[in-house]
Amino acid sequence: MDLTELVATLGICVVVPLAVLTVVYLSRRLQSQERIKAMEQGVNIPFEVADPRERAARTRRWGVVWIAVGLGMILSFAAGALIEQDRDTLMGSALGIIPLLIGGGLLIDYRYRSKELAAEEQVTPPEPAAR
Repeated sequence: MDLTELVATLGICVVVPLAVLTVVYLSRRLQSQERIKAMEQGVNIPFEVADPRERAARTRRWGVVWIAVGLGMILSFAAGALIEQDRDTLMGSALGIIPLLIGGGLLIDYRYRSKELAAEEQVTPPEPAAR
C-alpha cells in the first residue's frame, strides 16, 4: 500500500465520519441553545411530534437510498475488479452488502409501520364533522 492509498483510506474511514459527526454535533448544540434562550424569555416552544405517516415515508425514503448506495458500491467494486482482474478489489464489493442490508431493514420497518397505521385507522373511527 503506497502513501496515496493510505491517505485516501484515512480520509474515507476517519476524516469524513469525524466531519459529519462534528456538523451534527454543532447543529444540535445550536438548536439546544436556541431552545434554552426561548425558554428563558418565556416563549413556549412545543416539541415537534412528527406525523406517523411522515416518519414512515422518511423511513421508506432512507431505505431506498441505502439500498441504492449498497448496490452502487457493489457494482463499482465489481466493475473495478473486472477491469483490473484483481481478486482483492472484488472482495471490496462485499462492503456494499452493509448499506444494502441497512436499506432492507429500513424497508421492513416501513412495512411494519404501514401495517400498524392501517390497523389504527380501522380501529379508530373518524370523528364526525361539526354541523
